[in-house]
Amino acid sequence: MSSHGLFVCTTCFSLTGLGLGMQRCRCEEYKAYSGVDCPSGYHLCYMCGTEVAGGTSRWAWNACESCLKFNRYLARTYGFRLPLGRHSIMNSIGIPIHASKEVQEEATKDMFHFLNVAGSIEDWGVLQARVLFESVHSWQKIQIIPLAKWEAKFHLSKVKATTRSGQAFKDYLRIDEFEQLARE
Repeated sequence: MSSHGLFVCTTCFSLTGLGLGMQRCRCEEYKAYSGVDCPSGYHLCYMCGTEVAGGTSRWAWNACESCLKFNRYLARTYGFRLPLGRHSIMNSIGIPIHASKEVQEEATKDMFHFLNVAGSIEDWGVLQARVLFESVHSWQKIQIIPLAKWEAKFHLSKVKATTRSGQAFKDYLRIDEFEQLARE
């Protein structure tokens, strides 16, 4: 995704196109577009808050590439992953229509759990963006920051970005070591 034309709103920490295109932040009135699942679907990564994620499709990921790769690493290594796909099916969650009542009830519980966790992860992303913003004292009175400037400020090498992703996951999960995931 090109960051050209997008800005970080420092009130709600969503992305805006400032009235150009479909992208609107939470401070702006939502507008639906025919044939577009998520017209304001771009946002900062829900794990690290440093790069753009999402998209206009219901099949978009809510994390940057570094955090997605780290999530896959957690799944391979510890059998644990966060639901970072926008759609429940991307996270292997669905309600089988032709299943027994018991299976449907269990799947419904799983769906509600997914929705709660997804909401929590989204809130976490906004918090991470706010923390990053507050770390740059010269930005404190700025209401709109060009996304390209935001991404450049927080850009890291791949190795350091992976370390940042790992720390974001630890902080979100409130753990000190990922080995704790294997025990839970």
